[in-house]
Amino acid sequence: MKQLKPLIIASSILLASCHKKEETPVIEKNTTVLTALEKQNYEENGFPDFGYMVTPKEYREKYADQPIFRLKTDFPTEMPEEMPKFLDIDFKKDPLKYIEAVRDYGFEGNTEDWNPYENKIRDWYHIPWLHPSVEGEGAYPPNGGTEGFHGLIKEAPLGPLQLGPGLKGIDGDYSVYAITLINDKAAYAMGKMWKDPQHPNLKVLDKRYDNGGFPTGTVFVKLLFTDAPKGTDFVDYLVNPLTWKAYITENFWKSSTRVVSDVHLLQMDISVRDPRADRSATNPEGTGWVFGTFCYNGKLNKKNKLMNLVPVGLTWGNDPQNKINKTSPYPPIKTEVNKDLKETVIFESPNLPPQHLGWNGRLDGPADLNTVSCMSCHNAAQYPAVTSLVPPNAAPDGGQAPPVGGGGHEWMKWFQNIDCGTSMNQTVYSTDFSFQVAIALENFFTAKEAAEKGSFASQYKAVQVPIRRGDIAPNK
Repeated sequence: MKQLKPLIIASSILLASCHKKEETPVIEKNTTVLTALEKQNYEENGFPDFGYMVTPKEYREKYADQPIFRLKTDFPTEMPEEMPKFLDIDFKKDPLKYIEAVRDYGFEGNTEDWNPYENKIRDWYHIPWLHPSVEGEGAYPPNGGTEGFHGLIKEAPLGPLQLGPGLKGIDGDYSVYAITLINDKAAYAMGKMWKDPQHPNLKVLDKRYDNGGFPTGTVFVKLLFTDAPKGTDFVDYLVNPLTWKAYITENFWKSSTRVVSDVHLLQMDISVRDPRADRSATNPEGTGWVFGTFCYNGKLNKKNKLMNLVPVGLTWGNDPQNKINKTSPYPPIKTEVNKDLKETVIFESPNLPPQHLGWNGRLDGPADLNTVSCMSCHNAAQYPAVTSLVPPNAAPDGGQAPPVGGGGHEWMKWFQNIDCGTSMNQTVYSTDFSFQVAIALENFFTAKEAAEKGSFASQYKAVQVPIRRGDIAPNK
């Protein structure tokens, strides 16, 4: 819990400042911000808001015009009745109409600040316990955890040429940071899991226990930002960016120093627990989930910059019968669409920047590896983490040759169609395709172990592996 003490102390100092008579006009201008922060503090909701932030003094003197992230965890205690209206759209027959309707559902009432407290149309929430950094041997991401301006969590590296030929890269790699909102259906499940903030219920998302899992109608909407490009590097479609200030590391792998820097919207991911994707007699390979991805294209120059996000594709399965070992190397020059895939649709549009996509054309976003897919990674969401996030040799990615062993028996374990609420390894608990929940639980129990100076039996059930995108490349 060594991260929590400084955070709580800093929060106390900041909150105490609300009660002092300040002479500087900067503080007067931000009385509303500080009062709002006071209404939801650690003691009230049981969860820290963020893990990394400038000092309160530096915030007041330099960044008082910026937001302070507040975790929203006032989860509903009864199952919300209303289902998202886009569930009337057949995602197989009208995939573009479907993904655009999910986008509109996520954007309605939300502004470019992505603050659920400001949404007057519907309730959105956050996942708690993403604030600390994973520690110990093989910790990934290095020096991670959420920052205090927008609640962005450090998520993944961004390597040379990954976004295009103009991105030569930096020493230690660029970084990707993300923030996720969950709707009221998902929040109901989170409320059950975290009903007692000191004792999360690990069975809530596992189908073996009281038909656990996220309820149908669950929606996740995640925005992904990057600190690329810098210097002479460029990405032609990241013009007219949606830019946030964030408290981030100087690079992904090598620096533990946090600085205030600009990050730019790159990608949006959506996931939906859609009952039409459920496993049944007529759909024996159903996963219960539909995933979608968008890529930012500033060339469109929309007034609402969120609308510069262009649909990449939609997927509801891993096409386990397709074992052809093929990847599109970096840099992406042309989007190569695999028409043989039955459970993935890629939207070929002149507005879509060239995409590398995933293994043999499966759906992935620009920030993701070209050797995997959205669903193959989320197959491994579990607690404790005993299954690698990606198959062997999936990283380093982006090379001219496809991964060694791609399409083989071991490789295809990640490309099977797993039912919702089911763990890829039956000795541990499912987190129902949610890696952020898996990370949150790992963070919580690591902190709890440190605080109580004791160990948990779950650590000994099987050998745990770091939740990371394959092995760290030798040149890192």
